[in-house]
Amino acid sequence: MNDTERKDKHTKSAPSKHDPAALSADALFGKSRVFAHRALKAKDSVDHEVFQMWAALALELLAKASLAKIHPCLVVDSVNPNSLLEACGFNTNTPVKTVDANVVFARLKHTVPNFGTPNAEACKRISARRNAELHSGHAAFSGMLLEAWEGEFWSAAQLILISMALDLEAWVGAESRIPMELLRHLRDIKTQAARQRIADAKATFLKDHNKKEVEVLQTASKSFNSFSYLENFRYYLDNHWEQICPACACTAFLGGDRADEEVIDQDFSTGYETVTQFFSPMEFYCPTCLLHLEGEDALHEAGLADDYSEDSEREMEYEPDYGND
Repeated sequence: MNDTERKDKHTKSAPSKHDPAALSADALFGKSRVFAHRALKAKDSVDHEVFQMWAALALELLAKASLAKIHPCLVVDSVNPNSLLEACGFNTNTPVKTVDANVVFARLKHTVPNFGTPNAEACKRISARRNAELHSGHAAFSGMLLEAWEGEFWSAAQLILISMALDLEAWVGAESRIPMELLRHLRDIKTQAARQRIADAKATFLKDHNKKEVEVLQTASKSFNSFSYLENFRYYLDNHWEQICPACACTAFLGGDRADEEVIDQDFSTGYETVTQFFSPMEFYCPTCLLHLEGEDALHEAGLADDYSEDSEREMEYEPDYGND
């Protein structure tokens, strides 16, 4: 046996790897999206029990998709170590079990911005009712009013989607791709999500601070400058202005794009004019309680949808003279 043959004999082949497709963020999100569509179709048929069932399944899969986007290991049960290897792409011929919903929602508190205890607990309640409905004789969905859980559901889903750089339309469908019956729900979805997020932010703020601390924070917020918080806005907007937060009553900021302008005065002796510019709000951020809202429906629900106007002075532009040669 020569040296080459001896080396080949003792060289181990590289372990085979595969793409853990079933654990991928895309696969989990795709299945979640299918269930979200089924949920809305059931709601449209006024079958609220079926709506809750599909909604609960869609939410858990969406949560797992957000974790899988970080790494598939975050969604597998590590009791069997081979599951972690499978999640990393190593073929062990082991059936993979994913973690249960309570673990998933607990992890989101660390991975999804602004996904706090109220959101996690609401998701756990939704999941618990689903389990009771599926695995016991208890009619857990019967008689459950939509207002008792739907706002919490959409609020949590929206936070998860934002963390994945997606929006609600990406989950339930955009106007050009989904049936018309789904479109009718979009405004309600965004409104309910905004209402719940404001309520959660207010409850958390009041729970964490006594009356004196609240007063101190509200006073301190008056010195805030919007330029210090531009990185917290999702969009690049034409202007930002102060606005009292609907959750904590501290000074916060609205951002929007210029919608129109009106020249209200011209001084030809100086060559300057005064202009009123009108801005349509698109996004809200509060540095104190961290409430973050975006879109017309959410801002309207929060009472923040009014246009903002601002006067400014600028140099006049003169049209060139023609035909005077």
